[in-house]
Amino acid sequence: MITQITLEKLEFQKVLYQVANYTITEKGKQLVQNIKPVTDKNFISREGETVNQAKEILIKNVPPPIEFIPDLTETLLQSKIEGSILNSKKILQILNLAASSRKLFKFIKDNSEVAPLFTNYNPDLFIDKMFEHHIQNVIDENGEVKEKASKELSSLRKDIRDKQGELIKSINRIMKSLEDQEMVREDYLTLRDGRMVIPIKAEHKRHLRGFIHSESSTGQTVYIEPEQTLELNNEIISLNFAERREVERLLKEITRLIGKESEKLKVSLERVAYIDSVFA
Repeated sequence: MITQITLEKLEFQKVLYQVANYTITEKGKQLVQNIKPVTDKNFISREGETVNQAKEILIKNVPPPIEFIPDLTETLLQSKIEGSILNSKKILQILNLAASSRKLFKFIKDNSEVAPLFTNYNPDLFIDKMFEHHIQNVIDENGEVKEKASKELSSLRKDIRDKQGELIKSINRIMKSLEDQEMVREDYLTLRDGRMVIPIKAEHKRHLRGFIHSESSTGQTVYIEPEQTLELNNEIISLNFAERREVERLLKEITRLIGKESEKLKVSLERVAYIDSVFA
């Protein structure tokens, strides 16, 4: 039995942390950092041969197709909760896990002659391409919900753009008139509480009918929403609420799909992390 004092003299933990720097996944890094000395000869022999086979693959200058994957354990647990909604960034991370698992499955299969031991892990790797397609139909490569994720979302976003265009034209006409009379404090539009307003010099605030949203800290500028644009602003706010509801519905749907596959994805996450640690 190796004592803690011996491990400290060997700088065992320091070595592990240096090796962990070569991992790609978060759980792979954790696996390396938490390695403990063992005395089981069969285990040592099997792990040693697995590392040797990984080395043979690397000699061919063919690294495993593993991308950075955070520890998604909690995310996968959350997906199983009825009614839960994962944000789009988390869903993109799940998609990356699924894609990495599928690519790794093919990689192991293609290198089975050089590294037959790795084929033992292939049955645990998640390779459902349709699962990926379902997510890709909703989430783009930047983790944003696609406009074409649903007809409803596409229609809402188009309506928002159209109404915003109308609003800007209307506000600009009003501003041009006020600028000619030197009533505007600044020559640009601004937002207050999500509504487009005009910065008016305080002494001229009675010359523009509308809703006062706020004043500057000096009191010299008043931010007014013209009464001519109140209805347009209301329509845009209403459309934005509808858009958020539709995005939430789509994310909830994808979260439910992930929840159904969460156990398989969890096992796959662990296998990808292990393979990552071996190649490190």
